[in-house]
Amino acid sequence: MDYQDVYEQTGVFINVPNDDGNGGDLLLGGSLYITQVGNKRYVKWVIYREREPSKDDSVTLSGESSAVMESSKDPRELNTSTSEYQSIDPEWTLVSDNDQMVAFLKVDQNGKQMNRGSLSSEAEGADENATKYNISVDLVLLDFVKRSRKGLAWPNVTIWRKDGTQLPTFHFHRKGCKRFIKKLKTYCYMLPSSTDPNTFRLSHDDDNAMTRSFDELQLFGGDNARIGDGRALQDPSGFALRSFSKVTNFIQDMFVSAENQNRPTWETADVVQDESVEAGSSRIQISHHEKQNNGFEVITCAQLGPRSEDPRGPPVTSAVLDTHKDLEGRILRVDELKFAIFSGGIDSELRKELWKYLLKYYEWGMTSEELLRRRKEKEEDYYRMKMQWKSINADQLKRFSTLRERICLIEKDVIRTDRTRTFYKDDDNLGLRLLSDILKTYCMHNFDLGYVQGMSDLLSPILEVMENEVDAFWCFVGYMDLVHHNFEANQAGMKRQLGELRVLLQFMEPELWDHLDTKESSNLYFCFRWMLIHFKREFSYEDIQSLWEVLWTGLPCHNFHLLICLAVLETEKEQLMQPDCGFTEILKHINDLSGSIDIDRTLRKAYGTYLQLSECKKDLPDYVRHILGMSE
Repeated sequence: MDYQDVYEQTGVFINVPNDDGNGGDLLLGGSLYITQVGNKRYVKWVIYREREPSKDDSVTLSGESSAVMESSKDPRELNTSTSEYQSIDPEWTLVSDNDQMVAFLKVDQNGKQMNRGSLSSEAEGADENATKYNISVDLVLLDFVKRSRKGLAWPNVTIWRKDGTQLPTFHFHRKGCKRFIKKLKTYCYMLPSSTDPNTFRLSHDDDNAMTRSFDELQLFGGDNARIGDGRALQDPSGFALRSFSKVTNFIQDMFVSAENQNRPTWETADVVQDESVEAGSSRIQISHHEKQNNGFEVITCAQLGPRSEDPRGPPVTSAVLDTHKDLEGRILRVDELKFAIFSGGIDSELRKELWKYLLKYYEWGMTSEELLRRRKEKEEDYYRMKMQWKSINADQLKRFSTLRERICLIEKDVIRTDRTRTFYKDDDNLGLRLLSDILKTYCMHNFDLGYVQGMSDLLSPILEVMENEVDAFWCFVGYMDLVHHNFEANQAGMKRQLGELRVLLQFMEPELWDHLDTKESSNLYFCFRWMLIHFKREFSYEDIQSLWEVLWTGLPCHNFHLLICLAVLETEKEQLMQPDCGFTEILKHINDLSGSIDIDRTLRKAYGTYLQLSECKKDLPDYVRHILGMSE
């Protein structure tokens, strides 16, 4: 069976007890890996080498006999024979790395390089051939990860197994810590701890479960709808009832109670489930007590204060904007203007100007002359990238499969995007051609992401408002910078958002949560489309413009779109909790909301929820504050 290192970092050190009886710890240098073997993945650490230190080439640490196991000798002075060193495997030979003798590679009798002993395809037996310090753990056996706080010269990561045992802490002396955490997130969901924002619980879900589920569900219509791999995410009217029952529960373990888990000693918080709490009220952390024997914290429960739903303000008009401009055209008091946009939106006649600022095409402090130069530069950049794909002829395209497939996908999507709008109505109109050209040019701008179905939904309103190819492109780039994680092939961003919405719903609406759980709907798949294209199909075309400009302000908190999801679910709570409203009926009801949700009421509820939570943010559980960015 083949194996592949999907992550590799040298200069990762661990502390282990010294076995010579003199006390102290050994600081051992090695390489950290995440290795894929078939359909399994392993976290592995491999020691550079192990030998008896001498006074010439070892460094004493705290403790009488602690030593750094890394040579300080010039590698050119070392004999090519390995007899001076005790290899971590009799068949391994010493090799150099950047003029330091730091690693061993396994060789056969003829000196030909073989797989590393502890990373071979025989992963299950790898540890038997390595020294006692080498580490190899199946990713599914890991339960918690704790990263060090920011600011340390050498960041570190500590990992706990599901059986409660702890791996040696990994100290990153050559960077790579952030990349390690990021790579872990591609293979498992990381739910923030309720007591420590630097600690995460790992949920190991089938990477393909969501994709298969939506393949069967046909969430956006079309055949074999898929996220991130080049298949259709089309019209929601094809929401087939016969497919509802096929959805699988792949996020079952995202929020498991502490009573059923072996937790490390620092994970001591438990949320009390109080049946006496009024339906719809919340459970919040207001005080801490100690259980007499086990030292666990008890998070007591209380209702949140009253929620205010004040009327929204008037839209920002040209007259209002003029009061924020100086004589040279700079926009001043930006925070005040952003809050005005958040509170009342933007007058339709002004969107073409202000959207450019909100989406970071223009910078707020630029003068009118600077804006002209900026646009000129961006125009040149756009047409340069556009010519890159337009200059590729048909013969070249035959041997450029990635671009060929993306162009084919774009052309199929464009002819089905918002065709009821006058701007895109005719089969051969300028709007459709511009929509296609902009999406193809984005493939040149972002080679890694390219085009994923659903992006045309985000571009369509922007292009209609801008009525200009260059301006629409750069505004679209700004929007994609905000939501690109929604379209990544590993779906980590979508999994994270669904998990965070689950946590907020469980906290804010426990009665509704319990009902959805009993109806096998706690995975919240029916909210998937809301998050993927930011409610584009749920609100009217005019209302979605108002909603998006509110979200683009970044106010009032991180993940405000999750509070919008909560507001919609709360509005529909009575209908969703009908006795005869089961799994299929819930999905059908949510889908039927498309185009009929009251934008004003939804925004007032969402903002009211934020104010309600912010009034007692110090008493909120850490994971709620972390999701909404209130812990900063």
